Amino acid sequence: MDFSKEVLSSVSMTEYRNLVREISEFGSRFIMDAAEVRLENNENAREYIKQKLLEFSNDRIEVEEIGSYKNIVGRLPGYLPGNNPALAISAHYDSPEFSPGANCDGSGVAAVLELSKVMSKYDWPLDIYFIAFNGLFGYRFMQGSPQVAREFEERGVELLIMYNVDTILVQDYSLPNDERILMGYGTTGQIDYHRGQLWADLTRMMSTNIGSDKVVPVPSSAFPLWTGSDHYAFFERNFNTVCAFESGLLVDTSFHRANDTWNNYLYNYDLGRETTGVIGASMAHIMGRTYGEMTHLIYDFTLSYSQTRTFYIPVSTPTTLNLTVRWFGGSASFHLFNPSGGLVSAKVYNKSSAWMPTNVFNPNLTTRGLYTLIIEKNTPSPVGYKLQVSYQTDIDGNGIEDSQEYWIDQALFHSDQDNDNLSDAEEILFGTDMLNADTDGDTIPDKFEIDMGLDPTNPADGTEDADGDQLTNAQEYSRGLNLLSSDTDSDMMDDYWEVQNGLDPLVDDSSLDADNDGITNLQEYLEGTNPQVPDEMDIPIVLIAAPSLFIALISAFVYVTRRKEPWNY
Repeated sequence: MDFSKEVLSSVSMTEYRNLVREISEFGSRFIMDAAEVRLENNENAREYIKQKLLEFSNDRIEVEEIGSYKNIVGRLPGYLPGNNPALAISAHYDSPEFSPGANCDGSGVAAVLELSKVMSKYDWPLDIYFIAFNGLFGYRFMQGSPQVAREFEERGVELLIMYNVDTILVQDYSLPNDERILMGYGTTGQIDYHRGQLWADLTRMMSTNIGSDKVVPVPSSAFPLWTGSDHYAFFERNFNTVCAFESGLLVDTSFHRANDTWNNYLYNYDLGRETTGVIGASMAHIMGRTYGEMTHLIYDFTLSYSQTRTFYIPVSTPTTLNLTVRWFGGSASFHLFNPSGGLVSAKVYNKSSAWMPTNVFNPNLTTRGLYTLIIEKNTPSPVGYKLQVSYQTDIDGNGIEDSQEYWIDQALFHSDQDNDNLSDAEEILFGTDMLNADTDGDTIPDKFEIDMGLDPTNPADGTEDADGDQLTNAQEYSRGLNLLSSDTDSDMMDDYWEVQNGLDPLVDDSSLDADNDGITNLQEYLEGTNPQVPDEMDIPIVLIAAPSLFIALISAFVYVTRRKEPWNY
């Protein structure tokens, strides 16, 4: 499931601001030249971050220190087995000498910690790393992050994406009303869309489509801190994709100074919340895809008179884009533009059905890049829209559509070690035991539970009664009954009553007469009598009473006759 909207909305600006305050109140976290000599503030901050990672994740995140510079690396394990790619968010926890480092880089550490709290509420297929580097500042520049990069190389850690967050609290006033957060992505001699720009485009999609529309991707050549922050150590070692966030560097009068405090009037904490939220939303979107299905974007929104709404769609492989929209009342226009700004498709409607979605257009797209969808309404009253975009994606650029792979060995889709009609790959996705046909031991096989909407990992649902007919789910399964119907054979007699009275709940036996008393089983059910015992109001009652009644009548007749005759003595 795609939890991107839930993840973004879970990021709290209040909690984010409090984290910036707490990390900056340690004071300057400057680290000395020699790795063995550290300021106490740096050590205290390190222990604080480690404790928060454990606390926020309820000990789900595995925390370690890497390298002589005591870089903090937390790993939230994914549920997929094997050597799969991972995602990462990072920042540096040291700060310049004499600077409390609220923006540089308390703002980044707060993003790492807040996201560790939000993402730990879910089970993700891939590992997520939460990294706090040390040693960016000192007499030697950027000493900590290369240690982590080398260690990841040696361990064979593959990163789909690393998001590095640095100095994001200052609004850039270089343009009127400009609140941009720059997201730099790496480029090489020959630009590889999948190795940089795609991930920036994905994040911009999240910021525009469901966020506050503040993130703007720029190539590394236009990013001020590209070689000056910790992500660069990973870029140099050819990790798949690294991106970095920065805002307002050229107008930040507190940069690396003593007034870089959490309560600085220049700081806009909404920028920090937006950065944190869109990073988490992008991770959730990437890991939320469904095997066998196209990627779906679904949005609900309202437009008033002459309003427009813009959505971004990153296209990573040739695909047909399907746009369906449901709205009621008035005209609406839809325009799709390619990454160069050229018009791809356009459609104008004067009216629509509020109940049935309208298939707006289905263009074939071959150019990779960020497509722009603009929707405009020209009628006075507000109108609500429900929009769905469906298209194929290939985020790793391996030529296989994401709908046909899920970071799982393809051979597992063709093996079934426990012969339960669920492939081993499906068992992984459902969280069931690929060596046990009944993972939770409730006597109901995993495949049957999944087909019926039960939880194959929860034994409690074996004793539950899904259809309320007094037969447990396990009892229904053992008898071959329908768990979701109290009358499996539709003969108007409840399954439980048929079982209790020796009838067959799988066969329509309503017109039969099990006890041969002239009353059908259905009549017995409706009258509340036992279909296996002849009705007590029938002839047997008369036969029992007849002898006594006959004797009583004869005695009465004799008595009356004697009273009428004279007695002879």
